[in-house]
Amino acid sequence: MTSGIKENVSLSPHTVFKIGGPARFFAETKSGEELCEALAFAMAKGLPFFVAGAGSNILVSDKGFGGLYIKNSANRLEVNGEKIFCESGVMMPYLAAEASKNGLAGLEWGIGVPGTVGGSVRGNAGCFGSETKDVVESVEVFDTKKAASYKLKAKSCEFGYRDSFFKHNPGLVVLSAVLALKKGDEAVIRSHVRELAERRSDTQDIGAKCAGCIFKNIPWTRRDIQKEELIKRFGALKRFEKESGVSAGFLIDEAGLKGRRIGGVIISRKHANFFINEGVARAEDVLMLIAIAKEYVYRKFGILLEEEIQ
Repeated sequence: MTSGIKENVSLSPHTVFKIGGPARFFAETKSGEELCEALAFAMAKGLPFFVAGAGSNILVSDKGFGGLYIKNSANRLEVNGEKIFCESGVMMPYLAAEASKNGLAGLEWGIGVPGTVGGSVRGNAGCFGSETKDVVESVEVFDTKKAASYKLKAKSCEFGYRDSFFKHNPGLVVLSAVLALKKGDEAVIRSHVRELAERRSDTQDIGAKCAGCIFKNIPWTRRDIQKEELIKRFGALKRFEKESGVSAGFLIDEAGLKGRRIGGVIISRKHANFFINEGVARAEDVLMLIAIAKEYVYRKFGILLEEEIQ
């Protein structure tokens, strides 16, 4: 693997945002074994490392990354009855399509996640009311501190809203996952996948240079959120009364920020939680726009937005 490690590689082509300076070291790994070898290289050199898949949900500094950036392209997938084994580099839309093809229900929502299995497990990604934790049975990880791999059951992953055990333990890298689904009617599943794909296309900027949702939605259960008081003060929030929380995109829209621009990045006019790189944006532009969105929403609603993007 050492021979496959490159130096001084620009990271902007490897992210969906198309933003970011160079990595001191760069490796693209095509299997779990290669991923472990690349991690071993980083540990031997005492380098910080970052494992990415499709490069969605991340913003790379204009200065780049002074360690080893690993582009994880390990994409082995095996269907066994109602379970699917998949390496962490498998793209979620592809996984959703394969589940559908095999008449397995429970992953239709994956068509709307522009990232990999590894990233989805780490961040408990979700959309259309479902989350990764709903289908995970076990996760194989590489522990960089122990230089060993082992499996964790779903309950040990401590999944929360856009959160997991892995986010708080960066020395653990997801290698693969086993997902438990249910047999269903293939035609019904395919129809559901198509419906969700159309919904995503109608409401999001598909194909744009955009990292996905910039901010987490705000769950009513968040400690600093007083549901009844907020709904009483802001009638517009009543539409979320029966939901699990409030849409961050709605709050940004209500703050009048759709179409707001800094440098080469603009807040989408279609979905206010999506920031679009129009071709010449820098990370600094995105960070400034994030700060503006947080300030305006807090000033209007007294709600602090929390970044989902890393």
